[in-house]
Amino acid sequence: MAPRRLPLAEHSRPVDRQAKPINAVWELTLRCDLACRHCSSRAGRPRSDELTTSEALDVVRQMADVGVLEVTLIGGEAYLHEGWIDIVRAIRERGMECTMVTGGRGMDGERARAAKDAGVMSVSVSIDGIEATHDALRGLVGSHTAALRAMENLAQEGMQVSANTQIGRRNRRELDALFDTIASAGAHSWQLQLTVAAGRVADDPMLLLEPYHLLEVMPSVARIKPIGAPRLGTDRIKNVILTAT
Repeated sequence: MAPRRLPLAEHSRPVDRQAKPINAVWELTLRCDLACRHCSSRAGRPRSDELTTSEALDVVRQMADVGVLEVTLIGGEAYLHEGWIDIVRAIRERGMECTMVTGGRGMDGERARAAKDAGVMSVSVSIDGIEATHDALRGLVGSHTAALRAMENLAQEGMQVSANTQIGRRNRRELDALFDTIASAGAHSWQLQLTVAAGRVADDPMLLLEPYHLLEVMPSVARIKPIGAPRLGTDRIKNVILTAT
């Protein structure tokens, strides 16, 4: 597949002509082994026209050619793409960093080892509440235990591990407990995101925050962010990051 080099529009700004992509977040497949109620991609079954491994490897080449520095593999669940290990290897061979985001259900010791050997540099595991809340949001009893086990499996392979959390109505008062859990699991950072009305969550508005909920959520995040390592006596959590999607 030959890359197309299309010109920018005539009214493009100078900065647009100088810019190049730095980080690519790649939804490698929609296939997933969870059924998350807040999934913005409505993941579960793969798309009918998803890239084959060969086609994906060509995309890797094109990303390297345009100057991408880091590729983050997401899904669905990236490890359910039949060629994910080959894709990771190709990313690293092209000189790019490779990271992943996972729900962790199937990130057993064997997959963690394969990810490490292929060159994955850091993995963020999704943790969305205390056990009951997480399992309800992820649509599977035992998914919380599996996610924590995934963090353990990855850490045992010597990989950097972080965590990410969608903040919604159900878990908005669980941030302190979540922090304790994630820090104890060895995460070096924690990314928080406000759940937005996209995908499946649009079907269930009761999962969404109301504006007045932010009056308790934002102070909680502000309180947790600076105390990180000192509070738990560990040097592992370096960053607590709040992003909007």
